[in-house]
Amino acid sequence: MRNRRQLYKFLSTERWKDSAVFFLRIFVGVMMLVHGIAKINGYEMLFASFPDPLGIGSGASLVAAICIETLCALLLIVGLFVRPAALLLALTMLVATFCTYPNEPFAAHELSFVYAGLCVALFISGGMRYSLDRIFFRV
Repeated sequence: MRNRRQLYKFLSTERWKDSAVFFLRIFVGVMMLVHGIAKINGYEMLFASFPDPLGIGSGASLVAAICIETLCALLLIVGLFVRPAALLLALTMLVATFCTYPNEPFAAHELSFVYAGLCVALFISGGMRYSLDRIFFRV
């Protein structure tokens, strides 16, 4: 019983929570960066067929998605402006889930919905201890 309490106390320290958020931030950042780079590499092919869920034009929607998925992903990775970056990524993933192809089944957009949920978790937590936000903004 005593060992179980000691283990629980060890695992419930703030550093583990900070480490978990750090891992989540890096994981989501890298995955979104890979997704954004794939859009950059396929730009010519995507330009004509990219959906326009917000009514700003296909090309503008593509450029906005690329900018958000790459720049915000980099911000997540380095831990700078974590909350605004996570919010923009979450909104982008929610648009991809619910507005891009509304006639498709939800299962076709399940991954973007999972990414949106992870980004909301990062928006709530912020960068925590292992981030540039903590250094620059003392949060």
